[in-house]
Amino acid sequence: MRNVPQDTLPLFSNPASDGDTLAQSLQIQFATWLASSPGRGPRQQGALREESAQIYADMWQAFTAYCAPFDAEQGTARVHLDPVQGLGLGREDLLDFLAFAAVRPQRKTRTGQAHAALTPRYAWRLLQLIDRVLNHDREAHGLDPIEAPWLLMQEAPYRYANASALTPVPDVLTDAQSHALIAHCTAITGVDATRGATWKSIRDRSAVALMLGAGLAPGQVRVLSTEDVAIDGGTEPGVPWRLSVAADGSSAAHQVPIAAWAARQLRFWLDVRAAQGEAMQQSPWVFPSTTTGKPWSHPACHRAAVGTMDEAGIEGGSPFRLRHTFAVRQLLSGHAEEEVARWMGYADTGPMKRYRHVLSAPATGLA
Repeated sequence: MRNVPQDTLPLFSNPASDGDTLAQSLQIQFATWLASSPGRGPRQQGALREESAQIYADMWQAFTAYCAPFDAEQGTARVHLDPVQGLGLGREDLLDFLAFAAVRPQRKTRTGQAHAALTPRYAWRLLQLIDRVLNHDREAHGLDPIEAPWLLMQEAPYRYANASALTPVPDVLTDAQSHALIAHCTAITGVDATRGATWKSIRDRSAVALMLGAGLAPGQVRVLSTEDVAIDGGTEPGVPWRLSVAADGSSAAHQVPIAAWAARQLRFWLDVRAAQGEAMQQSPWVFPSTTTGKPWSHPACHRAAVGTMDEAGIEGGSPFRLRHTFAVRQLLSGHAEEEVARWMGYADTGPMKRYRHVLSAPATGLA
């Protein structure tokens, strides 16, 4: 414990342990870095997605738990490693931390599965986060950077963890699954609560239709506004034909055409939405969570998308499969990588390389 003059302590309270103070300092450093991280990326715009921020928070919590583990008997944290002061953070310390992270219980992912092992790719991400957060703070205070995380990232197997050959092949729907999902999304022709055809079920299917038929990510669906839907100028009068997608932490602002079947489903949903009352009509969101027009939360949107896929017989899948399927089907239809990349909100065609391994079956039209 540090020697702290007793007269500086508040009356009738127990002073925090060094470990508690360290844990608080680490969390402050993380929050400060997180607030500035969008501006440090290649796009220099938008905000970090909620799910990405949560993943980083979970990773940083593991590092905090290693540096200042909680002592159940004492009821406080104890200092195991003090990276805030730049002390004791060498190569062996980091290897020890990675071993700790490999056996630490992990938060479940969106699909409900926990990390089974600490892969080189995930270890590299942990090291990168440590390097960025700690050195972001040290740079702000004019201190020399801590080099141990970066140096370890140059060693095998971490150095090659992000090599293109190790990039997982995107999981996409088969033609049969795509057709089944399209049929399911467009099966309801009117609101009938007695048969389960509620406004929410129509909303959920329409949202999934835009994930598959326009390549939108769940986060983009949630923040889609009524002003982002272009109706005039399309080939079918009164039917939406293009969407304007706002910039976020992973893509720039862009426009994307809508597949004809998904466009008609969106038109149907907009009519159902308008019939729910003035409050929903006044909501800026295309897909509100309530009839009062409140925004759709990330967990609720994700559950709705997964539930809709399950109902169509597509089990255990992430909604991002739909976005990947959209991209693959457009490439198979003959659209240039530059065009599809623009529809996806990418600044260049780099992300398109991941789809080259699955371009093996013909497809026509916007799916």
